[in-house]
Amino acid sequence: MLRRGIAIGSFLVLGTVAAGDLALYGCSAGGPGTGPVVNTATSGAAAAGSNNGSGMNASGSSGPAASGATTPTTSGTQAPTSGTATGATTSGAPAGATTSGAAGTTGAEPSASGTTGATSGTTGNTGGRPSGPSAGCKATTVPTDTGTAMEYDLVVNVAAEYTQPETDGGPPSTAYVDRKYYVNLPTNWDPTKVYPTVLYGQGCGQTGPEGGPFTTGHFLTDIIYVQLIPAAVTGATVVPSNGSPGCFQAGKQGLADSPDGPYFDQVLAGVESTFCIDTGKVFVAGSSSGAWLTNYLVCTRGNVIAGGAADSGGLQHDHGTCTGGASMMEMPGDSASVMVGGFDIGVAPARDSFIMANGCSMTPTMMTFGNAGCQLYSGGSAPVAYCNVGGGHQSGLPFIGDAAWAFWNAMP
Repeated sequence: MLRRGIAIGSFLVLGTVAAGDLALYGCSAGGPGTGPVVNTATSGAAAAGSNNGSGMNASGSSGPAASGATTPTTSGTQAPTSGTATGATTSGAPAGATTSGAAGTTGAEPSASGTTGATSGTTGNTGGRPSGPSAGCKATTVPTDTGTAMEYDLVVNVAAEYTQPETDGGPPSTAYVDRKYYVNLPTNWDPTKVYPTVLYGQGCGQTGPEGGPFTTGHFLTDIIYVQLIPAAVTGATVVPSNGSPGCFQAGKQGLADSPDGPYFDQVLAGVESTFCIDTGKVFVAGSSSGAWLTNYLVCTRGNVIAGGAADSGGLQHDHGTCTGGASMMEMPGDSASVMVGGFDIGVAPARDSFIMANGCSMTPTMMTFGNAGCQLYSGGSAPVAYCNVGGGHQSGLPFIGDAAWAFWNAMP
């Protein structure tokens, strides 16, 4: 039984946390950095879309689907995609606001085996989580840094329930199978340097790269940034139906387990085999529908994810048992205790599930991470932070980048 939200009280303010300080609290995790983000084209004509900025509660429709078939790959070489973009919507922007797309870039798509975890590296003392350089650090052929978001196509190995044709207005049979992701490399990218990686889940209805909170300042040189795209298709209401097309399906909802779990596994396997990343510093974050995804992944894949950060979205029902082991930062936005259309538990109960899974104390201490004041729950395998910055839906976007970065880097 998930506990409901804990009332926010007054606690001692200890000041801004410094890297390594959380070792004092007996918790463990990882620590990361991001690449420059410029929208690029999809294969063929890029999809245009609209998003009214309310994410999970959005009633706006997605734009026309991208023309041009995706091509699965079966080797470690990449199949380039090209085209021109008509603009990807910006999650959290006013209705109709878009960011203009840049010219398409070439990219190489490694074969995805659907396996979970790192392709190389040794197992450290983080509850079985991999550590060390990925297989991509030894790659003899590496992508050329174009300074833009490079598109990769996937054919995802999902359960049969997610491949059946729909006749009731649901998603077409390829909605969960033919997927994309985008990779931004750091400025002055060095293919031999081992980088932390942030995988970011976007809001409902996104069909292309939209940037995000990890795309400014020091992030431009610090991390490899991977943008995860929901199964957004024209005219389809992707399960669960919530008034907005193309949301991450981060729970069973009575069907098989989430199709976005295998999607994440295959994206991570591809990134690890193509780029030189630190397998012990893999982080996930997201807002709105991307927060659903982030909470789900931290819950079910704490053995490969060092830390997560979610804004304005809790856990969907039937998400499975949270295994614990990864640090987690929650920003409630407008979803602290409410259920959105009955499809998820609020952010505060989601926070409590991570506190219990990680074995942390239910009594928090006030800390400052980056530009956000947070309640820190520690004393277990990995800490949990709850940062109520106020505001409505996606109000955490101006905070989550710097706050999560400081939180993750404070881990021993």
